[in-house]
Amino acid sequence: EVTEPGATTAPAKKLTDIVKELPDGKEIDFVFDGSRLHVKSGRSSFQLATMDQEMFPKSPVINPEYTFNMDSDLLITLLKRIAFCISNDTSKVEYNGAHMSLFADRIEISSADYQRIATTQAELAGSFTDEFIVNIPKKTVLDFIKIFDGVGNVTVETDKRQIVFKADNITMSSKLIEKYIKSLTRLFQIEYNLRASINRSMLAEVVRRISAITSEITHGVQLSFNGNQLTVTSLETEHGKGNEIIDNVQFEGEQIDIIFNARHLLEILTNTNAENITFAMNTKTQPALILPDNNEAKYLLVPISIEKLV
Repeated sequence: EVTEPGATTAPAKKLTDIVKELPDGKEIDFVFDGSRLHVKSGRSSFQLATMDQEMFPKSPVINPEYTFNMDSDLLITLLKRIAFCISNDTSKVEYNGAHMSLFADRIEISSADYQRIATTQAELAGSFTDEFIVNIPKKTVLDFIKIFDGVGNVTVETDKRQIVFKADNITMSSKLIEKYIKSLTRLFQIEYNLRASINRSMLAEVVRRISAITSEITHGVQLSFNGNQLTVTSLETEHGKGNEIIDNVQFEGEQIDIIFNARHLLEILTNTNAENITFAMNTKTQPALILPDNNEAKYLLVPISIEKLV
């Protein structure tokens, strides 16, 4: 209920912290006296410093070159599958975002750091004649996941320098990373000679247990595929080593030992809901392709190039 129209700018974090601590369902009164915002509820009273509304940044106005619509929950699902692979290294800004591409009737979103590449896609209703690619900053990706959960249909507009997301009464705009990697997913087209199919949750549990004793530097675990068995072994450290055997692995090819960063592997295994995953490999030094059996995404993981310590 607005008794007197007006506007001001208040510190959002402090205001949120105050409102969180007030009892549920309590009425809150806001009064602006020209310099401070008074927040009152019951016997609680607060005064917040303010800033002139004219000092607040204006939302950008863009003339979109590309526009499309899709379900916000689907877009969030796609972003969650690849967000953990976005690099935090600011020396190469093109790796600091999610690469969103539109191809006729499908959307593809990919990301990479120096050890992993992730890609996922989904079909879109309708057909789009203009194909494009934009690189969305990691913070924008994470904010979108939080803000647009369950809002229904979302409209995406971009002029390839900025991007705007709109749904109901929510509008979020962001600058784009104007550098991007044109051939980010080309490595997924390599032929692989060795393949192994494993229960995803079982492998994740084993890797998590064995990683408890891995090095704090490499977090290295060796996966040894031989016949229908997979042995997961930690690289020996000053604390010791550990190993565990998984049976009933479907493996095609000659025996191979390959070492991965356990944390990187676990992030892939825990960001898919697939029952089984397939490892496609060539050698212990070349990237391995990791495929969830529900085809929801593809991941490339670079092995650690060190020999197992005995």
